[in-house]
Amino acid sequence: MKPSLLVFALLLFILSACNVSGTLQPSVTPSPIPTLKEPTTTPIPTPTSTATLAATLTPETESNQLARLAVLDDFIVSVPFPLLYQVNRDIILIGDEEKTLTMSFSGDGYDGVKPLADVIDSYLAGLEKRGWQLTRGDSEDVQIDGSSGLTVNLTALYNNITFAGQAVAVSPRKDFVLFGLGLSKTDTDPNSWKDKNQDIFADMLATIKFTNTNAECPVATDKAYGYKEENPIKIGGGDFTGPSRERAYLDHLRGPNNGQLSYERQGSKDSGNTILDIYQIKGPGVNAILYIDEYNYSEPQAPVGFTCTGAFPLSAP
Repeated sequence: MKPSLLVFALLLFILSACNVSGTLQPSVTPSPIPTLKEPTTTPIPTPTSTATLAATLTPETESNQLARLAVLDDFIVSVPFPLLYQVNRDIILIGDEEKTLTMSFSGDGYDGVKPLADVIDSYLAGLEKRGWQLTRGDSEDVQIDGSSGLTVNLTALYNNITFAGQAVAVSPRKDFVLFGLGLSKTDTDPNSWKDKNQDIFADMLATIKFTNTNAECPVATDKAYGYKEENPIKIGGGDFTGPSRERAYLDHLRGPNNGQLSYERQGSKDSGNTILDIYQIKGPGVNAILYIDEYNYSEPQAPVGFTCTGAFPLSAP
């Protein structure tokens, strides 16, 4: 992911926060200015619970049980309700319905040497070239999923609208760096970042988990695994986190030659003491039906005939 592409996508996304009448497009295009909505290409049922989100979103709190996983190959982010998100190319974009908070996360190649402060500057410079006036504040070390990173506080002015926020960079391995940015509109509420959204962004960072894309893909030896309802893929999670865990599993699944796949939920069925979700998987060399159990867990594997991008990002719930 080049900084210029992330900046362009982020710029469109932030502009949507300033333009209530916009509508989101599924890909990064110059117009119209997008407004965030849930992706519709891979429908997964969502819970009907009316529980509301707490002011802060720590992974250990009960509110996190209403979270969904936004997945890219190298990392995942847990997005709690009622925040909205979209995975747009190699960028995870997150925002609130009020269009006052914007967050983005993207991975990029890394030489393992460049200081993280310079990584942040290279992304921010892309915004400045497009008319943003950015003022950098204090920086602070941070730990994200056991890896050292750096945060930089920001204030910004764009199109006569003021923002406050924070940029972050972290490198979990020598060839990869994660860049994140959180911005809160402060023109109508000068304290929106300090009083609320800064905590939301910090707690969002705490949900990030890095995946080992260099790990060997675990492939089942049982030819019935996933293909027969008697031997489903057990990803766990239950009613609330099960759907997002299904998506995390399927997003990491690949075809026999590492080809990209599409998937669509065909329904569900009772099977013994559990309920199975039925997915049709299509792609180069693949047209299969898989059974997934979100109420029980065992370490996920790729069914025979499939591969995956390293280890699946799913531990026991």
